[in-house]
Amino acid sequence: MYTLSYVLYGIGALFTICFITFLILFIKKKGNNKINLIIFIASIALAVGCFGYGAYHQYDIQQTIATADDEFTDNAISFAELYKKTADKTTKVGDYVKEAWQADIADAMDNDEDFDATKTVTHALAENADDIVSAQMNLKKLKKYLKEMNDYDTGTYDYEAYKKAYDKLEKLVSFVNDPKGTYDHYTETYSADKSAVANAYKDIEPE
Repeated sequence: MYTLSYVLYGIGALFTICFITFLILFIKKKGNNKINLIIFIASIALAVGCFGYGAYHQYDIQQTIATADDEFTDNAISFAELYKKTADKTTKVGDYVKEAWQADIADAMDNDEDFDATKTVTHALAENADDIVSAQMNLKKLKKYLKEMNDYDTGTYDYEAYKKAYDKLEKLVSFVNDPKGTYDHYTETYSADKSAVANAYKDIEPE
């Protein structure tokens, strides 16, 4: 990253040695004084130019990195805040589906009736349609934040932690929105996905 600066510093050092050498020759009046003076002056100018541009190049890179880090941090904070809201909203729906499913199974057993899981789940999801749509829209926003973080990733922060967190939340939202299998399968899978999202949030939670 700083290769050009280091190269310029090296060249500047060589020109510094050069102008010192020809300064000594000029003072001791060895060789052609006019040529010694010209080379001495040229060496000073080139050395200053190399050191100056090398320092500017290094400063410019540092400013670019600082700006990128600020952009990453801003997007990371927004990501984490929306992530928590979306996770809470999704688990609220997931818990509702679980409780409704469990209650309808119990009612069917008490009344010796056939249990229709599809009807129960469809109704539970319909009751929470707004939250489901909101969670899906939030996933799109989170993906945009993720893209911005990837664009400004300088390696200072753990981008992969945010990517993994997004993948886990997307999986949870997808499963809650379209539960499949038996009640036991739902509770087991939902519990695992819910825990995975909670643990992923710990890795990205703002300090």
